[in-house]
Amino acid sequence: MPKPKGQDSFTRMQRAIQSSPIPEMIADLAAGNITPVSSTGELRMRYRKDHISEADATTCMTHACRAHALAVGSVLVVTDHAGTICFGVVPDPGLEKDDPKMAPVFRTLGKLIDTDHSVTIVAARAEPDSRRSVECPIFVMPAFEYRRTHGRFVEAYGSYLTSFQLAVPQLHVQPAPVD
Repeated sequence: MPKPKGQDSFTRMQRAIQSSPIPEMIADLAAGNITPVSSTGELRMRYRKDHISEADATTCMTHACRAHALAVGSVLVVTDHAGTICFGVVPDPGLEKDDPKMAPVFRTLGKLIDTDHSVTIVAARAEPDSRRSVECPIFVMPAFEYRRTHGRFVEAYGSYLTSFQLAVPQLHVQPAPVD
């Protein structure tokens, strides 16, 4: 079937991007007016003339972070399974995740995860859980000084790369004494 005349999807997408706050976000990231960890509330306030929703602010910021990473370089960030804690950051070597040269990078990221994090997970569970592991996702983000509290922004705006499986220790329940 021949392609109908008119605009192709690439042109339509480019026009949509240019009419969104993404170009302005990219410029603001470069100028330091916003950061890769700006809240969606801050973004909605800053770009209120565009009348963006919280979901639109997140989507636009994700695209802006990807573009900004091309300009300033990218890093790999490992977070906890809930996306609240940022454990650590390493420079992104720009290789495919299954490239053997990525193994040392992943080992370094693995060492950045709190050693007692899995114990904390078990202690925080209200009910017994049979899961033996929990995921710690790795995201690609623009180079920035990420702090431990930035996990939710990394999860919201970052590009997911892969995850670590963190073993969760099983608690051994002691039988109740018989009277």
